[in-house]
Amino acid sequence: SMNTQNTQPTELIALPEVIKITGFKTTKIYDMVNKGAFPKKVHLGTRSVRWVKAEVLQWANDQMAAREHRA
Repeated sequence: SMNTQNTQPTELIALPEVIKITGFKTTKIYDMVNKGAFPKKVHLGTRSVRWVKAEVLQWANDQMAAREHRA
């Protein structure tokens, strides 16, 4: 069977959608990226920065999963 995962285009999202998904402000997101605690940015040209939507959603899911294990 074909693995459709590889044929699907990667959806890239801009900062406003990252903010919407995470609820964090810009500075917090960039801070976490720099600490390696958040998915890496994708640079499109010199000015545009995007994130891989699947990675941001996975990150959010991981946060929720981690929450279940906290006392």
